[in-house]
Amino acid sequence: MLKDILPDKIFKAISTLQYNDLCEIRLRLGRPVMVNYKNKYYFLGENGLCSEKSSFLCDGEMMKIVISKSSNFSIYSVNENIKQGFITARGGIRIGIAGEIVCENNKIITVKNFSSINIRIPHEIKNSALTISKYVINGKSIFNTLIVGSPGTGKTTILRDLCNQIYTDNINCNILLLDERMEIASCYDGIPQLYVGNSTDIISGGNKHINILNGIRSMSPNVVVIDEIGGIDDVRALEYVVNCGVNILATVHSKNIAELSKKNELQNLIKQKSFSRFVEISNISGKGTIENVYDENFNSLLRKI
Repeated sequence: MLKDILPDKIFKAISTLQYNDLCEIRLRLGRPVMVNYKNKYYFLGENGLCSEKSSFLCDGEMMKIVISKSSNFSIYSVNENIKQGFITARGGIRIGIAGEIVCENNKIITVKNFSSINIRIPHEIKNSALTISKYVINGKSIFNTLIVGSPGTGKTTILRDLCNQIYTDNINCNILLLDERMEIASCYDGIPQLYVGNSTDIISGGNKHINILNGIRSMSPNVVVIDEIGGIDDVRALEYVVNCGVNILATVHSKNIAELSKKNELQNLIKQKSFSRFVEISNISGKGTIENVYDENFNSLLRKI
């Protein structure tokens, strides 16, 4: 999959590494190419990991190749995603982009003059959610759960595997997955490229709030799965799910539970005890390290592993 989007010389260098340990490839215009490998950053050169002096220097041609290939040579077809700062390639590879924002009437029209690209490689880790599944899945019931962690700690990986764990425990539980950035299931021509269980219905792209309204009406889910809760519109979407009597699994960017309690937009959900479980994760011992599981009153249910 990386072969389809990378310049040949970068792919050749990447091929010297273990794919399962590769997390990110970072291209910054006019600066050395770097990779996140085994949760540490290294410079990348002709023979793989190297010193800064021997590393590839990112130029405009490298950037152009990645953007062109990842958009199937039609950048206009993915402009809606580009406005949100990413492109999703086949296999769930998410390409974050930074550059010059073009606005009109206070609305983002597009992004041009790309200055940075972050290629994030997803990994399916079977049973990564097994440690917490018994706290989230209770027979035929699912506890409303919020997974809390900083960017890059493996929240999406655990969320994906929770879909699998639910399916394994109860095939009669219908799951609606809102794959807004197309990196959880990463459907290609409607077929998930990453396994999320056989009882999961997937809505890719779009807007969370609209997708929830349409999805609950049309698919009658028992559980809704949402990644990366952000602003007030996302919170309102969650409130709608809860008020419909549908269970929810979600993730949010937050360093830890203490920081989460300071997020103003989540205060109503927390005070109303809309979530029965909070899962705190980090990458201290590798991505997806389970730090703790808390109940709705933030009582610890799991000692630190």
